[in-house]
Amino acid sequence: MEKVQSYFGGIGTVGFQKNKFAQFRVFSIEDLKVIINHFDSYPLITKKHIDYILFKEALELIKTKKHLTNEGFSKIVSIRASMNKGLPETLKIAFPDVIPHTIPLDVSSKIIRPNWVVGFTEAEGCFFVKIAYNKIKGKPSVKLGVQVTQHSRDTSLINSLTLFFNCGRVEKHLGAPAVNFVVAKLSDITENVIPFFDKYPLIGSKAKDYKDFKTVAKLMISKAHLTEEGLEEIAKIKSGMNSSREHLLSSEEGKEDN
Repeated sequence: MEKVQSYFGGIGTVGFQKNKFAQFRVFSIEDLKVIINHFDSYPLITKKHIDYILFKEALELIKTKKHLTNEGFSKIVSIRASMNKGLPETLKIAFPDVIPHTIPLDVSSKIIRPNWVVGFTEAEGCFFVKIAYNKIKGKPSVKLGVQVTQHSRDTSLINSLTLFFNCGRVEKHLGAPAVNFVVAKLSDITENVIPFFDKYPLIGSKAKDYKDFKTVAKLMISKAHLTEEGLEEIAKIKSGMNSSREHLLSSEEGKEDN
C-alpha cells in the first residue's frame, strides 16, 4: 500500500483496519483529482468500473457544492444506494424512500494489459499447495494450483482469464456468490502460469507465495514429491505460505515486541 501511495505522489494515507488489513485512502478533493486522472486513463474492467462512474458523479456534486442542498444531498444518497453493496442499514432507516440511482451501462471485461492481470492476482488470487491422503494409492498426494476469485457479477471477466492464460477452468465458489478461475494441471502451471509471472513479476507480499509455489512446481517436475524426503520438504514450504505466512510474521513481530 505504501508503494501505491508513492506511485500516486504521496497523497492520501496508509493505515490498518482492525490491525490486519492495510488501507490506502484518499479523501481530499484536490488529491482525488490524481486518482480520477489515473482511472480515466486506465479504466477498470470489472463491474467496479460502474461504482467508479457513480463515484465520479457524487464527487462532482460535492465539488459544485450541490451536496449542500436537499436535492443534491438526496441525489448523493441515491447514488450511494447503487454503489457496492448498497446502503447500510442505518441509512436505509434514515432514508426509507430513497430510489437507487440509474446504473450506467455495462463495461467491457476484455483483458488487454498483462500488468492488470498481475495486480488483479495480487489482490484476488492465491497460489496454493494441497497435500491429501490418496486412498487408492495408499499414500499422500500433492496438488499445486493458482486460483483467482471474484464476485459472480464478474463471471464474464473470470471466464476471460481462461482465454488469457490459454488454460484453467471456472467454477462456482462454495458458500459465496463468487466464481473461481483455477489452474491445477501441472503442465499448464509450468508452461503458462509460471512463464507469465516470471515475465511480469508480482511486487506485493504474494510474490513470496509465488516463489514457494514455483519451488514446489520444480520439486514435482523432478518427481521429488513421490519420495518421503521431497514430501516433507513440500509440507514445510506449504506451512509458510498464504495465511500461515501471516501468522508466522505476526508471531515474529510479537517476539520482537517482547
